[in-house]
Amino acid sequence: MTRELIAGLTLLIVPSIAALIFFRTRQRRIQQEKIIFEIPKFSGDNNLGEILYVSTVFASDLLSKVWAQGLGHRGNATLWLGDGGIGISRNGEAGFLIPTNALTSLSETGATIDRGVEAKGLMAISWQHKDIGLVTNIRFRDRQQHDMAKAQVIEKLGVSFA
Repeated sequence: MTRELIAGLTLLIVPSIAALIFFRTRQRRIQQEKIIFEIPKFSGDNNLGEILYVSTVFASDLLSKVWAQGLGHRGNATLWLGDGGIGISRNGEAGFLIPTNALTSLSETGATIDRGVEAKGLMAISWQHKDIGLVTNIRFRDRQQHDMAKAQVIEKLGVSFA
């Protein structure tokens, strides 16, 4: 009887924790969408290749993921470069644009909120949206593609990497 009771409680605890995580994430997304809204729509005319969209976090708190506007989900994407800025076209999610005038800095890093890679394996794009500092982290499939895209961003947008 005790064994069945423990198994039953375990079967109740696991779905309860999963539901708690789901509702807390949903609540956080709703709160964030009150301050992060109308992300510029994706555009771009120069395909820089396939990437892994890793995360967007708040610049003031690098351990706080942005869930608003679907930015909380990691996934495959394509990086685009245009006169208007850097476009990220995500598979299964809405794409978005980081306008050139919103860029604050570009850097390379080895880790973000829930992803660690080799040194300088992530490209961190720091930008402002409605006076809120954000950092979008992306990862290229290989180092050669990373370096090529970095050179094109520097040339086209006239920005430098920190």
